[in-house]
Amino acid sequence: MKQNNTKRTNRFNLQWMTGTALMIAVVLVLGSTPLGRITMPFLTATTLHIPVIIAALVLGWESGMLTGLAFGIHSLISNLSGASFFAPFFINPLVSVLPRVLFPFFVWLIAEGVKRVTARVKGGNYIACVVSSFLGTCLHTTMVMGMIYLLNAAKITAMLGNANVPGAIAERGVGMGIAVLGATNGIPEAIVAAVIAPAIAAALGRAIGRRGQIR
Repeated sequence: MKQNNTKRTNRFNLQWMTGTALMIAVVLVLGSTPLGRITMPFLTATTLHIPVIIAALVLGWESGMLTGLAFGIHSLISNLSGASFFAPFFINPLVSVLPRVLFPFFVWLIAEGVKRVTARVKGGNYIACVVSSFLGTCLHTTMVMGMIYLLNAAKITAMLGNANVPGAIAERGVGMGIAVLGATNGIPEAIVAAVIAPAIAAALGRAIGRRGQIR
């Protein structure tokens, strides 16, 4: 019996490491190709957070946080030579790395909570995946944009002032602008995640013998 348990543990350890490595590889591929972005009218939704969510749902919060770390490091490095307005802010690990490491833990936590509520409902696990994918993505966006505001509000206000924007408008406009930008990008990303992540998580769970269960 002990030998069988050891073999089972080793098999799941191998599956965990393989699955985590696969999700990290997917993050790097998405980040290095146009597949990492879904372009819509007036909006662009990123997909790099989706493998992080899948890792957390199928393999547990540890795998999700490792995959999130890869996401954050890739974001930091890619923004070193970025030309966008927000690129300089993502060079700070508190913006580019920390939220990406933390949010998969909350994805897992939300999924576990919803799973308990829907335990007797048909498809309850899938519902948990959908809810946690959506809310987790919203939380991710809130943390990233919130850190940008907390760390750079004064700097952005000064930049607007140098552009001859009245001080009162600049001070109020920074927070509002970041909030609007977060909502217009975050909500579409959350919807995309809620559609794609649960389907892939269920399939991957079956493939590695977890039957789509949330650990």
